[in-house]
Amino acid sequence: MKKPRSFAQRILRYLRDVTAVTAVAFAVTIPLVIGSAGMGVDLAMTYMVRQRLSHAVDAAALAAAAAATSGADIQDKVNEFFAINYPPDKIGATYDLTVEQRGNDLVVSAKANVETYFIQVLGVSQVTVEEDATVSREIRALEVAMVLDVTGSMSTNNNIAALRNAATTFTNILFNSATYTDTVKIGLVPFSGAVNVGPYGLGRNPNNSVYDTAFVRNPNNLSFNQNNSNQWWGCVLDTQAHPQDTQDTTTSTRWDMYRYNNSGARNVNIRNNSAQPNTNCNRAYILPLTSNRSTILSRISGLQANGTTLSNIGMVWGFRVLSPEFPFREGKPWDDPVWKKAVVLMTDGDNNIGDVYSAYGPWNNLRLTDSNLDQRLAQTCQNMKDKNITVYTVTFTSGINATTKDFFRNCATDTTKYFDAPSQTDLQEAFEQIARELSNIHLSQ
Repeated sequence: MKKPRSFAQRILRYLRDVTAVTAVAFAVTIPLVIGSAGMGVDLAMTYMVRQRLSHAVDAAALAAAAAATSGADIQDKVNEFFAINYPPDKIGATYDLTVEQRGNDLVVSAKANVETYFIQVLGVSQVTVEEDATVSREIRALEVAMVLDVTGSMSTNNNIAALRNAATTFTNILFNSATYTDTVKIGLVPFSGAVNVGPYGLGRNPNNSVYDTAFVRNPNNLSFNQNNSNQWWGCVLDTQAHPQDTQDTTTSTRWDMYRYNNSGARNVNIRNNSAQPNTNCNRAYILPLTSNRSTILSRISGLQANGTTLSNIGMVWGFRVLSPEFPFREGKPWDDPVWKKAVVLMTDGDNNIGDVYSAYGPWNNLRLTDSNLDQRLAQTCQNMKDKNITVYTVTFTSGINATTKDFFRNCATDTTKYFDAPSQTDLQEAFEQIARELSNIHLSQ
């Protein structure tokens, strides 16, 4: 028979039993306590990974839409920018980076696994996050002038053909990206030692219908006829008082016909040489802003190389083509909130006034230097930027000196809009990238 326990013994046994039960209960709740306390930490980590993943996906999609053309190029660009914005050493193992093209939309998505530290005690070892971005490439409303060097040096290595290809690609990208073709207008300004304004200077269209008020003086009543060397082929002089040759001109301005002669040549040995009135007048003439893609492409296909390099004269006529004012009035008002204006100036050489005849007339008249041309180009570029025209510049081939490259770099709206294209492939890529950037790129989701 067991000896009855004392009251004190019973109290001690009770306390031992209660402690054991409490310990068991506490042991059971430890994972819950730790999981609850650590859940905030793991959730914060997951949120951080999600934000970084979203940023990387957005950046990759925008970069690819702006710069890439083919499927392989798009994938490469996505991979490149995703890696820049989400380096492998960051928390969260990424995978399933995918790219899908849906019409004009580019869809980029990716996933990341986040290893947990605290809620593992609840049986959750990792959390998967997924982000995607859709970028729409669509032209809202754009007017762009392509100011293209068609000087004699462009015949080297058939570079003029490379220019035609690049300008064709540029045009097709813009029109293919547009929901409505009438929201894209492109003008062409081929230039060499002068700019050819074509029949428009006499107030006529190429089909001889009425264009607008004539803006070229015609005292000898010549016709625009490129099949007759004694008539007028379309080139004009910019001999008005400086700085008129850097400005968007008004209705008071009239231009004189380019009528070549050697009497004012810098070289005395050639002053008495005979020459036809249209010598060195490139026959490729201005195309005012138009939404007719076939007309643009047809005129691009006819570009030929001839003459010296006065890029400032080409640029100022690009300014005039984009202007809503006389002599070309196709441009929308400067303050139109819907339409964006841009110019692409491409050259393969340094400015060269030559020693005989140019858009400034006989050399002896003004005795300009190549440095004068550079300064006037710089002023024209600034005047265009003051009108909120986005300026892109491209130097083509490696024959251009560093000083000239600096002039063109400074001419551009900013350094990202200057392109140096040493090869024909580089020229093609430059025009493609500019066309992509001119597309109105925005995140739709």
